[in-house]
Amino acid sequence: MATIYQVDAFTDQLFKGNPAGVMLLEKQFPSESLMLNLVREMNVSEVAFVLKDANQYKIRYFTPGGEVPLCGHATLSAAHILYELGIVAEDVPIVFQAPKDRLEIRYTSVGYQMKFPQYQLDPISTAEFSKALNIGVKAAFEVTNDWTMLVLESEDDLAHFQPDAMTLKASGLGQSIFTAVSKSDKRDIVCRCFVPNLGILEDPVTGSAHCALGVYWSKELNKSVLSSEQISERKGQLKLELKNESVNILGKAKTVFKAEFYL
Repeated sequence: MATIYQVDAFTDQLFKGNPAGVMLLEKQFPSESLMLNLVREMNVSEVAFVLKDANQYKIRYFTPGGEVPLCGHATLSAAHILYELGIVAEDVPIVFQAPKDRLEIRYTSVGYQMKFPQYQLDPISTAEFSKALNIGVKAAFEVTNDWTMLVLESEDDLAHFQPDAMTLKASGLGQSIFTAVSKSDKRDIVCRCFVPNLGILEDPVTGSAHCALGVYWSKELNKSVLSSEQISERKGQLKLELKNESVNILGKAKTVFKAEFYL
């Protein structure tokens, strides 16, 4: 038997932000088929499986479509549970060893600060995307970890875009980040993320996408500190800082419930 928690990440309100499951393990990771079935049973976009390993934690992320190398909101949720339960003291940073990256999370008085890698952006043509989606695309990039990022002409274009899984997948946008500069002085940028390749049409709030968004917009806006809002139905807010070749992402989280799972 193991305890599993559900957390709303990148928000300080229940039923906002992005929900993730967190399972704290004692001995070993369950089979991949069990982890995959669990995330499907919970009907959330991601579950983080966390295993103590000396002075750090191994962490793996599963979506309804399979395992992924990095997930921001599930990392934030896992750190939140470790701090909230007192397993880790608030003055001690948490080190997660993800499949590809070493991640460091710190508790602060204004939220959890996550040190994530900067993603590489390789420019690609915008023509096919503009035609397929019937929307103005200013720039397009292939991004680390199989993302494609589109920079749209306006926030209104982004807000009004109606995603269709078949169209996105046929256009090579089955794992995609859409973004635009914000028209509000309360935030710098806005974004939405679509992941039909992994069984998620639209992800509510996507921390890992900001590893690319931070890199692009810090150069475009000439700012090392940025505020972002993911304007999905649930919405979520993130603060970014580009520093020492990393993207520092600040966010909050709320525990929704815990349950006992019979392994």
